[in-house]
Amino acid sequence: MRLEVKGLSFSYNSVPALRGVTFSVQSGEVLGIVGPNGSGKSTLLRCLAKALKPRLGTIILDGRNLATLRGREVGRRLGYVPPPGSGQAFPCTVLEAVLQGRRPRLTWGVGPRDLEVAARALACLGLIELAERQLNELSSGQRQKVFIARALAQEPEVFLLDEPTATLDIRYQLEAMALIRGLATEKGRVVVAVLHDLNLAGRFADRLLLLHQGEIFAAGSAKAVLTPENLRAVYGVEAVVTEGPWGVQVTAVAPVGGFGAVEEAAVCAVGRG
Repeated sequence: MRLEVKGLSFSYNSVPALRGVTFSVQSGEVLGIVGPNGSGKSTLLRCLAKALKPRLGTIILDGRNLATLRGREVGRRLGYVPPPGSGQAFPCTVLEAVLQGRRPRLTWGVGPRDLEVAARALACLGLIELAERQLNELSSGQRQKVFIARALAQEPEVFLLDEPTATLDIRYQLEAMALIRGLATEKGRVVVAVLHDLNLAGRFADRLLLLHQGEIFAAGSAKAVLTPENLRAVYGVEAVVTEGPWGVQVTAVAPVGGFGAVEEAAVCAVGRG
């Protein structure tokens, strides 16, 4: 299985969000998409999920143009987890929410196989005890785990995850990333994940794409991408980068130019007293 993106461009009205993005990812890989706010990460993932139609370029999934996929086939091949807070929690139980991931594979109704897959997905995310709880009663972190479980229940070939750990506490961040890593290495799935936490990206992703103003600024291993020079140019921070047994780790030290501009902005906001 191979996902190829060639010359992808997208605009919101006349405002470019992506410009000529080209990359590929294959079975068994986790590709991390990183970059500052507004760099095009979520837009790229929504284009891959067919939630947005690119202005230019093509997306090829296992030799087939993604634009030709329709209806249930999209759901069978692509599992998309939107970013936290992108939609309201609808009135249903946790089990019912996860079973929605089976819709692309249903014929006449939910059967034993569907219930088995949903139960396994709930177990993977530690949600068994919450199965009968209402989704809108859960915390944002618990809901995010439900949406990851729903994608697992789809049994897709490609997982597209937008900030999957953003609302999780530190333990569940590690568990979720280990699960995502296992989808690639043990199940042979293609995984593309937008990640704001550079340390999780540096530890769990095979390769990274660093986006800046809608373009690929750097691509490759975490060691090649997460350099002090790249972080200074793209994020505007001075950073210390180390490599150890847990991968590449980034410590942001200060904004480029120091904290003077930040302090001045605070003074402007509250007045000089």
